[in-house]
Amino acid sequence: MAFQSVTKESIFRQLEELPPNRLLEVAQFIEFLQTQIQQPARRKGAHRSSAFGIWADYSEAQDPASFAETLRHRMEMRQDA
Repeated sequence: MAFQSVTKESIFRQLEELPPNRLLEVAQFIEFLQTQIQQPARRKGAHRSSAFGIWADYSEAQDPASFAETLRHRMEMRQDA
């Protein structure tokens, strides 16, 4: 087939000519194409996460970067808090 003019109608005509056992492949390809054009879901900002709030009153966590670095270092050195 020459792809000079592709319309929904021309695709439907081609679809009608396919054997029924090939319809699953068509459906899977359409699903693949749809995932390619969908916008990725926006992630919650860390400050909106309910897990983030559990550290709000923890005095050592006032500087998040420093606190995370300290936790990482303790974990690497296998030091308990």
